[in-house]
Amino acid sequence: MESTPVGPAPGLWHLDPLHSSLIFVAHYLRFGRVQGTFGRARGRVLVAEDPGASKVEVVMDASSINTGVGARDAHLRSADFLDVENHPELRFASTGVEPGGRGRNAFRLHGDLTVHGTAAPVTLDAQWVGEAPDYAFPDDVYGHFFSATTRIRLSDHGVGDGGEVPWGGRLVGDEVDIVLEVRLQDQDPAPFLAQIGHES
Repeated sequence: MESTPVGPAPGLWHLDPLHSSLIFVAHYLRFGRVQGTFGRARGRVLVAEDPGASKVEVVMDASSINTGVGARDAHLRSADFLDVENHPELRFASTGVEPGGRGRNAFRLHGDLTVHGTAAPVTLDAQWVGEAPDYAFPDDVYGHFFSATTRIRLSDHGVGDGGEVPWGGRLVGDEVDIVLEVRLQDQDPAPFLAQIGHES
């Protein structure tokens, strides 16, 4: 008996920034953990007939970093860390897809992540979660949901750590966990985002 195919049909799919969360969790002040997001992003996924040949491209606005503390966010945007004036975007471009990983409908997404103008390879442990019509436009727009995680090193991208703190360690830890909850849709969201005044 053949299994029912899962995931988006072949074709072009778009990141839905209104229903996606691009989350990072970093060590802060040596012992603490701080969570933040990038609130503005755009992305396209070209799903191929052979899923392994699919392509993913995502661009995030570095200045949209948000940890919930304005002064800290301003510091993270500065030349001490992301230097958004000179490196306004973070980019991910896939280099391969392979089945496998933990959980049902799991796969690994390989690619190059560019932060602070420096690219480094990264592998996302990803999972297709489900599909559903759009809430606002169920007859016109269809979506698929994915979860993914990975861990990166800031030093691989030349991002500073803020220096030493008096009690030992660095202001920001080198390893950063990435957690993605993503919705892809079959229609370009740009017109609707412009209509509601949302920056992507």
